[in-house]
Amino acid sequence: MSTALRPGDYLQIASERMAVDGVPDGEGFARIERVEVISDIGFLAPGSTHVRTRAARQIAVVFCHGMPGPVMLIEGDQWTLGEVDSGRARWDSAHPWWPEMPEPLFTGSRLAAGPHAFRSIIQGPDLVTPAASSEPQPPRQRAAVFNKPAHALMVGDYLQIHALRHPKWDMRIDEGFHRVEWIGHLTGDALAGVLNDPAWARGRLTLASVHGLSGILVLPEVPVTVLIQPNPERRRSDEDEAWHEGPFYELAGVTEPDLTEQKHADAGIRPEPPGSEAALYPSRFSSPAQRALHLDGVTGIRPVAASQLPWPHGLFKCPYGERAKTLAATYPEGHSKTAHAELFTRLGEQDFAACPYHQADDWSAIAEAVLAFARAEPDSDEQDRLYHATNLTDRDRAWFRSLIGGGHIWWDTGRQNLTNGQHRLCALRAAGVEVIPVYGRHLPDHDESTPSQDAQAHARHTVEDFWSAHLTAVLKPGLRSAHLARLLARYPRLRALLPKSQ
Repeated sequence: MSTALRPGDYLQIASERMAVDGVPDGEGFARIERVEVISDIGFLAPGSTHVRTRAARQIAVVFCHGMPGPVMLIEGDQWTLGEVDSGRARWDSAHPWWPEMPEPLFTGSRLAAGPHAFRSIIQGPDLVTPAASSEPQPPRQRAAVFNKPAHALMVGDYLQIHALRHPKWDMRIDEGFHRVEWIGHLTGDALAGVLNDPAWARGRLTLASVHGLSGILVLPEVPVTVLIQPNPERRRSDEDEAWHEGPFYELAGVTEPDLTEQKHADAGIRPEPPGSEAALYPSRFSSPAQRALHLDGVTGIRPVAASQLPWPHGLFKCPYGERAKTLAATYPEGHSKTAHAELFTRLGEQDFAACPYHQADDWSAIAEAVLAFARAEPDSDEQDRLYHATNLTDRDRAWFRSLIGGGHIWWDTGRQNLTNGQHRLCALRAAGVEVIPVYGRHLPDHDESTPSQDAQAHARHTVEDFWSAHLTAVLKPGLRSAHLARLLARYPRLRALLPKSQ
């Protein structure tokens, strides 16, 4: 529990970053040097509707080695290290980061000292043999940084929240830097409501929510260190997988700076990155198209031609699942999607109608309603009207809402398999719908909606193309392999004559 933390614990202050140079043991954990537990939380916004703010009873504030400010932790469980490199533990304890403060810094708080009764057996983390040599080594190359005043810190900055993990020479390229997700400022008389010594703030407190940090970082008006040019692939991942929206607690008197003004001011002080900076971050993508999708893609519902979407890789609870498995057994291993395409060609209207996933009144109208809803401005009156889908029957309205809610047909451009929605895609194909409402990551200006084949033709060509390519590889291109491919595509029993290794 946050209020059970004590000096000497190694607290997780950051979740794992997307690293190009490895994540060493102990990264993202910092030694606690001081704990204050705030019982009088009168500085929280009194009229807040924020759930965590209204539910707060006690707030633990930790001062950790290497961090630029204390952290108001969220209530509840926190992660700590069970084993700590002994060399690091000895060095950290011998080189304290925070000066001695005999009295609590925060109003309504008390200093926490000594373990709780239930922790009397385990006083702290176990010490283990150093993972690497303690002899000084050449420092690893680090990303370029610059300093800015704390009040100039803005959303999107990669702030250094952990300046030192011993041994310092082992710290990785952008280790200790994490993305700022929210900023608030506290000035004037409001400082006295939070700090016993308002002068500590030097005129202003900057409060920051940071990716991977389970609490609010509290910064006095001092210089802070940020990356000049973060790894663009990491930055996009952090933007897409935000840690927390807004502050963990709402404090009375907090104001949020104007991001546009901050960006303008930042442009005047941010230095140009060294010419070699981009080379520090090799891409984790194997193709330019995959990288472009990661950096420039958006996630949402868009229209996609059914013929561009993959065939099922395994229909769970499908009434024809055993037939799919039987067909898949006639293919080389790893080609179940082609077998499912073949199954589609062998099912008739009565077969589809008997499947519960296909039972809708008008799949075409459902698809059009989903795409219209996705095109509307989010949270607008038009979208609210479209959500009611009054033109659909009750049964179809349920399918419509599944496709705009948690039951999306989910496919990221270029992926080999659907993430979700195989049954409903099958139903839409069987109903002759050629443009499908699909959720997932895609390039916003890339048109995926032009149909090239109807579903039956697409399925048939998928099977024929597979056997043509397979026999061309096994035999040689020519009339014989082309003729055999057509026969194998049409008569599954003939595939038993193929050598098992093929």
